[in-house]
This record gives sequence, structure tokens and C-alpha cells, in this order.
Amino acid sequence: MTIQEVAEQIGLSAYTIRFYEKIGVLPTIKRGAHGIREFSEADVEFLRFLIQLKQTGMSLEDISAFLEDGCMLERYQQGLTIPANVAEKRVALLKHHQQRLYEQRRNLDSLLTMVQQKLEFYEQYQGNFSPE
Repeated sequence: MTIQEVAEQIGLSAYTIRFYEKIGVLPTIKRGAHGIREFSEADVEFLRFLIQLKQTGMSLEDISAFLEDGCMLERYQQGLTIPANVAEKRVALLKHHQQRLYEQRRNLDSLLTMVQQKLEFYEQYQGNFSPE
């Protein structure tokens, strides 16, 4: 699959995909005879995973640290063990990120409560406002 096809399929620009490859969060993609990137289904699934991490608000720096030891799912599927230090590092990164997400959720819940209170006030007194 070409970079344009992948970009259209997953909703990222080709520029962003090249950037991810350049900074190392996307493993080097196989290239054909003319130097054109040839994405496999596994590459596309990896990009989808990367997008999900970004959607949670994880920084590219944390994503890079998370992925620096390669794909552990691939290792696992090949019957290889996952090094304990890699698993520990990833668990620590994910737990830290999870805490940030919970904090964001608490903040959003507080904001939603405030908006709900204002809505209730204005809906309750909607007919009592004076025309200007």
C-alpha cells in the first residue's frame, strides 16, 4: 500500500506519516525498487495504534519512549518473551499517562457540571427574561 493510500485510509496526511517515520515513532517502512514506501497491513495497524496514543493526549516524546524497544505484540505473537525491563517501563509510562487522563476527566466533569447548572438556570427562567 502506498503512503497516499494509507493516509486516506487512516485519516493522516502523508506529511505526518513521513514525520513520524523521520522522528522514529514509526518503524522504517519497507521500500520498493524505486524507493517508494510499501506499507504492510501490520504497518497500518501500528499507525492506528499510534493515532490512538496521540488521541489520548500522549506526547510524541512519551510515545517514542514507549516504542523505543520495538513492537512487543509482534514478539509475543512470534512466541518470544517480552523483556521484564521493557514491560516495566511501558507499565510505568501507561500508568502515568492514565493518571493524567483521570485528571483531565475530573476537570471535564467539573466543567460539565458548571455548564449543566447554567443551562438549568437559564432554562428555568427562560420565560421571565425582559426583552431589550
